[in-house]
Amino acid sequence: MKRQILDTKAPATAPVRVAILLPERPWAGSVLLVRDLLQAAGTLAARNSDIAASALFDVRLVARSKAPVISFGGLPLTPDLTLKRSGEFSVVVVPAQFAPAAETTEDDAAYCQWLCRQHAGGALVMSFGGALLLAKSGLLAGREATGLLSERSIIRRRFPEIRYRSSLRIVAAADIITVCGIGPTVDACAHLIERFFGMQRARRFLRHTSTEALPADNKLALWSAAYKRHGDAQVLAVQEMLEREMDPVPGLAALAQHVGLSERSLSRRFADAVGFNVRQYVARLRLEHADHLLTTSRMALAHVARECGYSSASALSRAFALMRGRTPRSHRLEHAAWHQRR
Repeated sequence: MKRQILDTKAPATAPVRVAILLPERPWAGSVLLVRDLLQAAGTLAARNSDIAASALFDVRLVARSKAPVISFGGLPLTPDLTLKRSGEFSVVVVPAQFAPAAETTEDDAAYCQWLCRQHAGGALVMSFGGALLLAKSGLLAGREATGLLSERSIIRRRFPEIRYRSSLRIVAAADIITVCGIGPTVDACAHLIERFFGMQRARRFLRHTSTEALPADNKLALWSAAYKRHGDAQVLAVQEMLEREMDPVPGLAALAQHVGLSERSLSRRFADAVGFNVRQYVARLRLEHADHLLTTSRMALAHVARECGYSSASALSRAFALMRGRTPRSHRLEHAAWHQRR
């Protein structure tokens, strides 16, 4: 298996192509919010108000025909491209629909075929409440996903192989991200910006657009998605287990037994797929979790340490200083000072 290379790719130099689908009765807000957020991302570092010149993303609305698609609230949404003449995209967005049919309609089938082709070509698929259409395409088979509560019974009845958890705000994998609710939309767009243009751009975007922090488990899901672009199902299962159980972390023997591998095979496959070994991955998980708690809560350092699986506050401080070049306290103070300057 080819080892993936992380955090070494140069930021994209041309606008990233993003398609937002317009199936029947889409939520106009779901479509327009994502489009506006991605278009705004480029203007934050621009020297003037020329949106086109500063664009990070080339966002296109895509439908079966060029005829306006009427949202469930009556707002007409005009497609930029048709499915047949759309070309290839790096990102495909599936918006929420109002009262979608349980069965696969002719309209659904056309979008599903197109979605599968784009996904097979390497596109990142992002559902903002559009999990049912993704389920009909087969792309969620055997996966965990989130979406609208109103679609839970349909998905559980017709697609029992999907682990549908509408209580979650975000479920993130390397190739498919599903989002439920308005709030996580900003964080999902920030993840997209970081993926193509780096963390600095993403943080600038969040500073201007978000006042609410995601829950820690959702934040970890987005962070870890960058390390799941390998397709090894057993390694993915281990990664998900480690994210759920950081205190205490399961031993290598327990992890190997969980996925039916020997310890030696798991160690080798994990390193090949993720880019570093299990111990190093756990260290990064813990540090990312600690970073989130330090900047989004007033939790005492000792409590942060326990929450993240460190033996003591001093152990957390040593690890943080080694990997981030500063102490947890200075990191928290710097973050707080920045917020006061906003």
